[in-house]
Amino acid sequence: MGDATIDRGSAGEPLHDGTPQMLRAHSDVHELMVHEAPLSQVLSELVLAVERQSDGLLGSLLLFDAERRTLHHGAAPNLPREYVEAVDGARVGPDVGSCGSAAHHGREVIVVDIERDDRWRAFRDLARVHGLGACWSVPVLDAGGAVLGTFAFYCRSPRAPSNAELLLVRQASRLAALAIERHRAHAELRRLATRDQLTDLPNRALLLDRLIHTLARSLRTGSEVAVVCLDVDDFTLFNDSMGHEMGDWVLRQVAQRLSTTVRPGDTVARFGGDEFVIVADGVDAGGARRLADRLHAALVAPLVHPDGSEHVVSATLGVALARAGSVAADAIRRADSALYDAKRTGVPTRLYSSELRRRATAQLQLHGALRRALAREEMHLAYQPVLDLVDGGIVAFEALMRWDNPQLGRVPPSRFIPAAEETGLIIELGDWALAAAAAQGRRWADLGAPVAVAVNISSRQLADAALPARVERIVADAGLDPEYLVIEITETALIEHDEQAARSLSALSDLGAAIALDDFGTGYSSFARLRRLPIGIIKIDREFVAGLGADPDADAIVTAMVGLAQGLGLLVTAEGVETPEQLSALSELGCTHVQGHLLGRPQSAAEATRTLLNQSALPPG
Repeated sequence: MGDATIDRGSAGEPLHDGTPQMLRAHSDVHELMVHEAPLSQVLSELVLAVERQSDGLLGSLLLFDAERRTLHHGAAPNLPREYVEAVDGARVGPDVGSCGSAAHHGREVIVVDIERDDRWRAFRDLARVHGLGACWSVPVLDAGGAVLGTFAFYCRSPRAPSNAELLLVRQASRLAALAIERHRAHAELRRLATRDQLTDLPNRALLLDRLIHTLARSLRTGSEVAVVCLDVDDFTLFNDSMGHEMGDWVLRQVAQRLSTTVRPGDTVARFGGDEFVIVADGVDAGGARRLADRLHAALVAPLVHPDGSEHVVSATLGVALARAGSVAADAIRRADSALYDAKRTGVPTRLYSSELRRRATAQLQLHGALRRALAREEMHLAYQPVLDLVDGGIVAFEALMRWDNPQLGRVPPSRFIPAAEETGLIIELGDWALAAAAAQGRRWADLGAPVAVAVNISSRQLADAALPARVERIVADAGLDPEYLVIEITETALIEHDEQAARSLSALSDLGAAIALDDFGTGYSSFARLRRLPIGIIKIDREFVAGLGADPDADAIVTAMVGLAQGLGLLVTAEGVETPEQLSALSELGCTHVQGHLLGRPQSAAEATRTLLNQSALPPG
């Protein structure tokens, strides 16, 4: 841009006058800007370059703080240090020296005699002490005319500037504006790279950088560092029910409350989504717990929206203490592990411990083994018969996943199913179970003993819009009539994925599969939901069956459930039947189908086939 003309004033003067000295000054300053030298260095070089063009003039560049309306030191390499420090932070106003007045009015202020000019009365003695007689100040303006600062020349004796000197200071102010704007643009880019744009908190990158430096400092001090992972509970409800704008507002309010709760030297960062991470140096275990309690308490009071509505939020926290020599990523991972455990167990806060580390290690081992289980053919299905109470015949088999691992042994479904949900492997496992059960159902049909096979569908599977298409493909590949397939779902899965569940279940019902509601009575099913969804079977949970014949309340509850199902035209299966007394009570209550250890334990496919082909009457009821 050697010959470019840049005009931010009304006079339209070129940026330099063509002299070799000014061309060189312009080139030197531009070179510093290109190499992203510190702004103080660029401005100092600019002042020095201008001073070299003048005869005994002293340059000064002040930066304007628009929020506080004050001027601050930018560059003044040859002015006395005491003078520079004294005017640093001076307020902008109509009669505050040359620079304060120039910044206030946004135009040049030429003071030819400091001793006689009323605008200098607050700084007159200071100027006299340092031998300053005149000051000519030009505002530094951005492209829109907003004040960025001031560029001033001082001279030792009272006098007016020559035309050449006035031109020089104007040119210098425009070059200064270019440098300041470039610096601010780069600073904004750096800020955007390290700040969360929604909350303006440090982002993940800046948090890691600060945590690394904090841990390095702890090597010298021997202090511990607390890392807190905080997750806003049920945040998706705000987005889903009130829209993303409300969700964003909630996150900003949470960020503000967390920031005002911690100490000035602590870091609050948004780690992504609705998760925040807090880093506090010099905190022991007791201090970390107190910090977590304060953070949790900070969100107790409702958030009040500008429209007057109130919104209650809560959070779950995981806390880890990092000692000297710890790796930053590991410290965050431990806090996140504590957060996960707190959510799993339903407590507001969990402090990472050796026991938690042991469980986390075991969970990682479980996840790794689970990923390899299908490839290593460690999974198989067990089949438990469902019997008709009227004739004692088998009407269905429920297919139950079993996992035998060489190192872990028999892993119960209560352990590996949640792990499969967490890792997303439940989709693959679920498809495998459907395919294996459908193939077995086809084999029974080929033996002349067609019987329904029931397969459990998890919450995550039900949320997958592609589920019906995959089920259709699986039963087609197996050659199974869809009428011999029963899809079992839980009340919890229905509640979590209400709309998608309705669509998927309707598609599966249209395919010909029967829909069974498992563990009925343990959730929040309503008449409206049961009537709206294509559910044909309800399965009474074993918890209610266990008290039959001994607990009048259990008798009343099961009676009501059977009556509800019959009123809606649904079949009823009672699970967990283990005693003849329970069986007799169910028969008297009008229950049609039963399942439990009294009638048949889960068994291999071969054993289930023998049971089916040689089925005998029920135990006496």
